[in-house]
Amino acid sequence: MFCNGCGAPIAPDARFCGSCGKAVVPGTVPAAQPGRNLAGDGRVQRHLKVLAILWLVTGILRLIEVAWIYFFARMFLPGLHIGNPEDWPFSRLNLDSLIAASLHSVGIVLAIFGVAHLVLAWGLLERERWARTLGLVLGFLALIRVPFGTALGIYTMWVLLPDTSAREYDQISEIS
Repeated sequence: MFCNGCGAPIAPDARFCGSCGKAVVPGTVPAAQPGRNLAGDGRVQRHLKVLAILWLVTGILRLIEVAWIYFFARMFLPGLHIGNPEDWPFSRLNLDSLIAASLHSVGIVLAIFGVAHLVLAWGLLERERWARTLGLVLGFLALIRVPFGTALGIYTMWVLLPDTSAREYDQISEIS
């Protein structure tokens, strides 16, 4: 049997979950299906919330970075008009329009990744099936952002990549 609150395995005669402390009501806990025991050592279950919070923080920081780019570009480079239709796409070929277009493009890419990080955090917290795949993709891409992105990418892959983690995550997402 498994806890319907956290997905941890529990003894058939237990009154409380040993992992989250939730009271177990007989008959409401799904029984283990043959050949479908909780895979692995519970690593995904133990680290999923921390992983989601880290992705949430990086998403928020990424969006703050985008706001910083737009705010300080206008503040320190007053001749630049990021997103101004006259400067985009290269209506006048000069250094100002090139810098404005570059900053605008970087801002768009960073904003897309920031939103993707927030979506991933939500998906992991809600234990959505697609969140593991998105987490692995963003984890691999985060490896190139030294040092914090690399650490987050390695942590994400350590939690979500092994086959036992895939089976455990699938089972956790079925319970939720």
